[in-house]
Amino acid sequence: MEQELAIKLQDNGIHYQTQVEIPVTTADFYFSSDPRPLLVFVDGRVHLKTSQMVKDEEIRMLLRKRGYRILELCYDSYSDKKRDQLYEQILGDTRRRQGQ
Repeated sequence: MEQELAIKLQDNGIHYQTQVEIPVTTADFYFSSDPRPLLVFVDGRVHLKTSQMVKDEEIRMLLRKRGYRILELCYDSYSDKKRDQLYEQILGDTRRRQGQ
């Protein structure tokens, strides 16, 4: 899913970095925006298990405290429709932050 989203972002001229290492985790997508960078996590089935959800929330809470904005995108199976929905969520969040 991450690769498909990356292709759509690139095709539409959206600037991002992928697989960016943050001291406590790795973000699937990183958008450097002022005043706070946006970290996007694209979470598949493994992240839907309770133990992983708890771990993810602890890490993301720490990242929020460090000043990052977090966008969590979840899916349980791949489809073009779901990919497009997740893409629109990324666009919506990045545009809101840029005042577009």
